[in-house]
Amino acid sequence: MIPLDDTIPPVSWRELEAIFHQLATTGQKKRMVRHLIEGTRKQAPFMTSGGVMTELIYIAAAMLDSNFEPTQKDLDVSEASSSYSASPPQRPGS
Repeated sequence: MIPLDDTIPPVSWRELEAIFHQLATTGQKKRMVRHLIEGTRKQAPFMTSGGVMTELIYIAAAMLDSNFEPTQKDLDVSEASSSYSASPPQRPGS
């Protein structure tokens, strides 16, 4: 019997992305996986481990949900937001 306080085996963000890519039921969902995992990875340092796991479960549920059909517009917004790079703040008078 495995004690309930044992931790889960470590998994990399790349491994998670591959797992969710396999779960995705459509091409559009497969294209969204990278953006969803990247967003979760970036927010992870500010979340509890339980919060990160909750986000990952939400992603898995979305990938398996037959009623969830992202549109091309959703994908375009996701592409734009992930490639956005904020400019460093400018000094006054620069």
